[in-house]
Amino acid sequence: MRERYKKILKAFFCNKLARTREKLGYSQESMAHRLAMATRTYVDLDHGKTSCSAVTLALFLIYFCDDPTAFLAELREAFEADVPALP
Repeated sequence: MRERYKKILKAFFCNKLARTREKLGYSQESMAHRLAMATRTYVDLDHGKTSCSAVTLALFLIYFCDDPTAFLAELREAFEADVPALP
């Protein structure tokens, strides 16, 4: 079951990251710099080739989320839509 959560988080974060970058008009290089990572690493993350680390997630929430609670609520909805509820 944990692997399903990882897949959901990867897809969710990739989508959120790309939409945020486009909304702000940032280049991939600018996003990489703000998230303290190499541009190549960011590109892989932006395209869903890799998953985010805890540090990347924290930096994203700090610098790019006006409301981290809303981000987590959306993520929870994504988890609950794909993973059966616990008994």
